Amino acid sequence: MKPVLSVEHLTVETTNGQPLVRDISFSLAAGQIVGLVGESGCGKTVTSLALLRLLDEKIIRQSGKIVLEEQDVMALSDRSLRTIRGGKIAFIMQNPMSAFTPVYTIGHQLMETIRTHDRYSKHEATSRAVEALREVNLDQPERILKAYPFELSGGMLQRVMIALAVCLRPDVLIADEPTTALDVYNQKQVLYYLEKVRATYGTAILLISHDLSVIAEMADDVLVMQDGEIVEQADVFELFDRPQHPYTQRLLMQHGMQVGARNA
Repeated sequence: MKPVLSVEHLTVETTNGQPLVRDISFSLAAGQIVGLVGESGCGKTVTSLALLRLLDEKIIRQSGKIVLEEQDVMALSDRSLRTIRGGKIAFIMQNPMSAFTPVYTIGHQLMETIRTHDRYSKHEATSRAVEALREVNLDQPERILKAYPFELSGGMLQRVMIALAVCLRPDVLIADEPTTALDVYNQKQVLYYLEKVRATYGTAILLISHDLSVIAEMADDVLVMQDGEIVEQADVFELFDRPQHPYTQRLLMQHGMQVGARNA
């Protein structure tokens, strides 16, 4: 199957030559969930930002090839990048509060995103926003649209952020620690909706998490990152049943997971 997103020899470093991500390659197919795991500071979030070219080019250099549906992302102009961000490739950040501007209502921000990428009227955009909030099981979506970010709980904001990311049916969704700081109930809600998005729309998902139990439950394939490098890449069953790299084995032990945990 031809990949929706293909990454070849991606390298990210500071302008003074400090490496952050080193020569990584992987791909995502339609409807596939690829997990990216590793300890804090290993380069997972830098990788996600590099895929969207969101890193500050004044202090960061990146090289390699990023191809999104036959478009070379590295060669796109700023204007073209703004078009594909949200429309073709969407991003769920770790901190839901940082994804929203505090002085605008949730509805304003949702509708601005929708109308930026599609030629909807204000009424049509409002209907689409309400539908998106209902899809993530948020009650009283009309009330939420009138609320400001600080008026919502962390779990609600996380689901609003997912609704914002997927309301345009992107081909690729990057989810960076989407369940961090959520209680068990809201974690289950978020993971259920990501699975629903994949199954319903064929969205390819890069799921970044330090929580190996989430990766074991959700991913088809797994990338293990250590110090900016991918040290192991395998089918999720293979990786949890027969981890090859000592770092992967150590991660499993640190999380109290036995070999064969994926089938447990």
